Order: sequence, then C-alpha cells, then structure tokens
Amino acid sequence: MRRSLAVVLSAGLAVTLAVGWFAPRLISWYYTPPVELGVSCKPAVEWGIALYRRLLLLGAGTGFVLGAIAALFFKPKLSASA
Repeated sequence: MRRSLAVVLSAGLAVTLAVGWFAPRLISWYYTPPVELGVSCKPAVEWGIALYRRLLLLGAGTGFVLGAIAALFFKPKLSASA
C-alpha cells in the first residue's frame, strides 16, 4: 500500500512539473499574433510565465524540503512486541 501511494504521488508530482514547465510555452505561442500588430501581448505573457515557472519551482523545492523535515521528525515508532 505504501509503495503504491509513493508511486502515485511521485508520478503526480512528475506530471505536474512537466505540465507546469511545457504548457507555458504553448500559451506564449498562442498569444503571438500571426501578423505584426501595433500592440502585442507576448512580452507581458512571457513575463508572467517566467514568474509562474520560478514560483512553481520554488514551491516544489519548498514542499520537498518541508516534506523531508516532516519525515525526519515524525517517524513512526517501532513496537517491541513485533
């Protein structure tokens, strides 16, 4: 049961990070106008996506560190009767 949960959570984290990394490129491509216009949203969209990526990686790293600390402090106690 624990192994299955670890695999599911690991896969979920991997897919979340992959989508978070590659999807913004598609969004930036989508907001690029096919012809040159006087106003373009591309620079603003690219800035927002760059900020999103930094926050995504910061959140994943913070979650990893906090999870590792919690795992160290909240280890289950082994029973002597087993």
